[in-house]
Amino acid sequence: MSQKQIKVATSQFPVSGDVHKNAKIIRKQMREAAAARADVVHFCETALTGYAGSCPEYGVPVFDLPTLRDYDWDTLRARTHEIMALACDLGVWVILGSTHYLSESDKPANCLYIIDDRGKLRNRYDKRFCTPGDLTAYSPGNRYVMTTIHGFRCGFMICADEGSPALFRAHKRKGVEVLFHSFYNARFNGPIPNDTYVVPDMQTKAREHGMWIYGNNSSARHSCWSTFVAGPDGQFAKLRNIPPPSSTTISRPTISPTRAPSTQARRQAIRAR
Repeated sequence: MSQKQIKVATSQFPVSGDVHKNAKIIRKQMREAAAARADVVHFCETALTGYAGSCPEYGVPVFDLPTLRDYDWDTLRARTHEIMALACDLGVWVILGSTHYLSESDKPANCLYIIDDRGKLRNRYDKRFCTPGDLTAYSPGNRYVMTTIHGFRCGFMICADEGSPALFRAHKRKGVEVLFHSFYNARFNGPIPNDTYVVPDMQTKAREHGMWIYGNNSSARHSCWSTFVAGPDGQFAKLRNIPPPSSTTISRPTISPTRAPSTQARRQAIRAR
């Protein structure tokens, strides 16, 4: 029996508050990914809409959008449907960071749309652990989302979800092998603590929970880090493109995800040293 494989293209570009500009870059990167025979294209938090959160503690009163009040939801839906149609044409899955309208009385959700290779919306994950700045613009989610892609059990998280050990434990219990974690840590005035601790923390979480973690980010300056892929062995995967944080690119790991070594195998390896 041949080993199951999945090829992921994970994106970074300087996300803005212009949905038309973002959508154009997203479609371009989808075509690049399909040309490289990727199965999945993974985009960062709010890649399509831009980010309406704020971070006053680090001097950012507004990221991309000052407010989502009176947002043009019809235009957003049109751009989303164009991306879904292109996913069908290219035959690729798309993990799309966006914003989802809920109701007139509720703030929208900061979400990931999971679009399959037939252009169908398979599911939607809403960011659960929102920062104080997030809560001025978004409603938090309340559920896990798992989807099987090319035989791999996949989970989804967004940015500040990273700070919840319970979410990672739950994904492990639910058999997640590949975690798509979309970040937006950009447009700061300069380096912040996130620059140094988030990526090593995700590396540790990948090892502890025996899963692959694909982490990407907006590359708008100042961006805290560039795309990374952490493996279940605690090592970073080698990327075809190694992007600086300020670049616009699609990165493709050269590996095919497999399960982490079992606890018994780890013990045997330790005894053999």
